Amino acid sequence: MKNYLKGILTGVAAGLLIGYLTAPNSGKKTRKKIVKALDKQARELTDGISEQWDKTIAMAEDVVSSVKG
Repeated sequence: MKNYLKGILTGVAAGLLIGYLTAPNSGKKTRKKIVKALDKQARELTDGISEQWDKTIAMAEDVVSSVKG
C-alpha cells in the first residue's frame, strides 16, 4: 500500500511539473480561462435546470387541471 501511494504521489507531481513546464499560457491567463469556462458551464447548467423546472411545473399544472376537471 505504501508503494502504491508513493507511486500515485510521484505521478501526480510529475504530471503537474510537465503541465507547468509545457503550458502555452502563464498561470494567470490559464486560471482566467478556467474560471471563464467554469462560469459558462455553470450558466448553461442553471439555464437547463430552469427550463426543466418550467416544464415540470407545466406538466404538474396539466395533471392538476385534468384531475379537477
